[in-house]
Amino acid sequence: MMRARRLPTMMAYQRLATNIHAGNRFQHNIAAYVANPATPRRKRRRNFLGVMSMDNTVDGTTKVTQYTINDSVCPPTESDTLEKIVQKHIHTLPRYWFSRPVAKHTAEAFQEAMDFVNEFRAKKQLSDTSKVNVILDSGCGTGKSSVILGGMYPNCVVIGVDQSLARLSRNKSYKQSDYSEESDSEKQTRAHTSSNNQDNSLNDNVLLLRAELSDFWKCCLSSIQWQESASIYKHYLLYPNPYPKKSRLKSRFYAHPAFPLLMMTIMMDGDVLSAEEEKLVVRSNWKGYLNEFKAAIGIWQDCGGTFSEWKTTYLASDGSNSPDTADGWHPTSDTPIIFESSGPNRMDIVIKDDPTLLPMTNFEAKYLECGESIYELTTRVVRSREN
Repeated sequence: MMRARRLPTMMAYQRLATNIHAGNRFQHNIAAYVANPATPRRKRRRNFLGVMSMDNTVDGTTKVTQYTINDSVCPPTESDTLEKIVQKHIHTLPRYWFSRPVAKHTAEAFQEAMDFVNEFRAKKQLSDTSKVNVILDSGCGTGKSSVILGGMYPNCVVIGVDQSLARLSRNKSYKQSDYSEESDSEKQTRAHTSSNNQDNSLNDNVLLLRAELSDFWKCCLSSIQWQESASIYKHYLLYPNPYPKKSRLKSRFYAHPAFPLLMMTIMMDGDVLSAEEEKLVVRSNWKGYLNEFKAAIGIWQDCGGTFSEWKTTYLASDGSNSPDTADGWHPTSDTPIIFESSGPNRMDIVIKDDPTLLPMTNFEAKYLECGESIYELTTRVVRSREN
């Protein structure tokens, strides 16, 4: 008696696809093993991410490493797709802003930042009408970059912000301050590292805080006390944030709902904006990431969003206003502020050629060691199109 032949099921197709993928991966692992038999299996698998491609090279001199991300690994985002995402986040910013309150630990960290700014003002004997120049190091990781920036700008307050207390506590040279008399919640939220450093003459202007970035930016934008006391001189984004998967696009800074908040932090000075200063500095080993960041800045500019308009429309004098957000924010198109972005430019070559320059983060140190490229995107703020 003949048995009826079973039709392949969906599970069988999935298993077949898995076997094909495994076979392809095996071939790549074999190629990596032949090239370097001593390479561990896990690193050989990671080497597959660094697909040999010339789109991440300069004159063919760039070395492709296990950290390399290029168009072969993650294709560029369609310009129309990126434009729709950024425009959506601009229009829905009121809902994003007022949908939830600032996290308690971030509010406490922001208050510590305010106290630190006031202490710095007293130490420098600045007048009450003078604003303290502040450098924000958002996503500072272990705080290495914040310490370096503190040495580069001794007359500025450098505030490093990261959501991970574990990363902040990893910096052994700048240990967490002793808050033994504070509550448990405060102990978990504070990471002020400079006060325990016995030799911190170059770093008494550095403060590391555990906080949610979007909430911290919101505090800066809504606090009248902050706006009267401090001026964001520069904003650094040095910790890698590429998320090289299409499904994680909206996790990247420039495609995140908080992107308008980021842009407004460098627009808070109004009439004192200077086209000579780089207000926003972003670094990454992924050139395509910075190209899309640059495109998102252009989309923000074309939408015409300004901090002054946002403040006038949505924030009361105490920063507590919560208007109807159903219609969204539709800023004017004739924005009085435009941006000039430079890059992405190669920084690894510059750092290697100049012994006085240091890698800003632990990631950059690893990149330099293995020959991975480091790119930098800088943005200046120009007051007016008419000017």
